[in-house]
Amino acid sequence: MTQRIFDVENEKDMADLWDILPDNAVCINFIDKNIIHIGFKDDETLTTLIKINWHDKTEITRPMPEAKEADVGKLCKFWNNDGTISYGVLSDLITSGIKSIKYGCCYGKRWTHARRLTKQEIEELC
Repeated sequence: MTQRIFDVENEKDMADLWDILPDNAVCINFIDKNIIHIGFKDDETLTTLIKINWHDKTEITRPMPEAKEADVGKLCKFWNNDGTISYGVLSDLITSGIKSIKYGCCYGKRWTHARRLTKQEIEELC
């Protein structure tokens, strides 16, 4: 049986790779020809043998989808490109131009980015 090689340039391969890893795996680092390091949110580590076509990359990170209309009223993480971070309830999405979205928080501020929190993240915040 041939082991699958995940290609970092292929969107479907990357989605499949993140689907098979635990939810708290946040990044994968290239160590050498056959060994990679998988980093977890809780600082746990795992060295394993997964075949990945790295191209010229040395690290790949789990994609975090931004909030959508369905996430209005849900607890979200908000951030701006300057590194400012906040947590709150998503109140609305404002679209201005093609693919330009601003996210509104329950206390009136507008943010450049937002994503819905996972159940684990909510538990960690409480």
